[in-house]
Amino acid sequence: MKKIVLAALLVGLSPLAWADGFLINDVRIFNGVDTSLSTGNVLVENGLISRVSATPIEVGDDVVVIDGNQRVLTPGFIDLHVHLTSHVPYNQPDAHGTVVGAVANDVARHFLDSGFTTVRDAGGTHPDLARAIELGTVYGPRVFPSGAVLSQTGGHGDWRHSSVANPTLMGTDPYIHADQAVIVDGVDQHLAAVRENLRFGATQIKIMGGGGVMSDYDPIHSLQPSPAEIRAAVQAAGDFGTYVLAHAYTSEAVRRLIDNGVRCIEHGLLIDNATAKYVKKNDVVISTQLVVYRALKDLPGITETHLEKLAIVLEGQENLIGLIKKYDITTGFATDLIGGMYPMLTREFTERAMYWSPAEVLTQATSESASVIRMSGKLNRHGNFGEIREGWVADILLHNGNPLDDISILRDPANNLALIMKGGEIVKNTISN
Repeated sequence: MKKIVLAALLVGLSPLAWADGFLINDVRIFNGVDTSLSTGNVLVENGLISRVSATPIEVGDDVVVIDGNQRVLTPGFIDLHVHLTSHVPYNQPDAHGTVVGAVANDVARHFLDSGFTTVRDAGGTHPDLARAIELGTVYGPRVFPSGAVLSQTGGHGDWRHSSVANPTLMGTDPYIHADQAVIVDGVDQHLAAVRENLRFGATQIKIMGGGGVMSDYDPIHSLQPSPAEIRAAVQAAGDFGTYVLAHAYTSEAVRRLIDNGVRCIEHGLLIDNATAKYVKKNDVVISTQLVVYRALKDLPGITETHLEKLAIVLEGQENLIGLIKKYDITTGFATDLIGGMYPMLTREFTERAMYWSPAEVLTQATSESASVIRMSGKLNRHGNFGEIREGWVADILLHNGNPLDDISILRDPANNLALIMKGGEIVKNTISN
């Protein structure tokens, strides 16, 4: 242990971060599934939860013992819809890629410091950022990257200025905005773009499947792309054992996407009852978000066109929540914050608690979101996480206070997160033993 402490002091890290084993004693456990807490102890070895016990656990001198003192222990949180590289202020659309990367570094740090140990990047972030975090070059959560989002010409991901020529027609580079999106038209280009994302290391694929709010040329009702193009993207992803998620709002868009193999719908705010029932019948996920739509009107640089489209989709938010609850549709926890809105991250907890119980919200942010992540199949190289279960990855949070009684404590992670463990490594610890 002396060597561990010395090494830690030399690089300015907590000695606990370097230990191979931890015993967290005397905690009240939310395991990610059950709605009630159980009292017990959790042993972590080699990055995994090796034992969960209601009785004392005997360990050797090489294991660091942490006194939980009846704190609530939960799995690390998971966000299914983030855009780590989309937080340069929206009124600075031409920022260089170095600026995009610098801001993404701060965004990643904020997510992990807020207790989010895993995120699914829903388009725009190159898999190299996920690798940099995994190697320790960048501090942040575990990232499941989608790579460049696929958009048809004039689709929701076509963010070019009106004066910029179509790269597909001109035979020039189809990637735009620091490679956050790729313009693709036709079956062959969809196949190639998906395969290129997968070659770079994407774990799932994101396409734009209908009109969007923060794009200038596509009305909300528009359908994107063609059925054949959707099938091509799904086929190429399926060949790697993974799936396609798609941006869409309307019933028409959602049905077209499902009919052609898409397994996860992002947003879905304007679907009707029959379509919600169809979603459930086909075991499709609707990953939706609350805060971003309620706060987007104040985003610097938002235009009147954007505001008009925002009003259309926002009108359907509470109806969608009702349909998700009615048909027990898997939804998980997602935020979709952009343009520097990431400090609002933890507000999503309290907004969701207006419609779901705190236990349901915590389940969404842990085991339910993890089940969606696992849809990437063998491209998930990180094992099972999202639950406090023996043999699973040790993503663990200790809370000052009980979020099942008062979920608002999650709004202040700086003071109320006593410990953050990601993959068996402690990245924050304020507990004195």
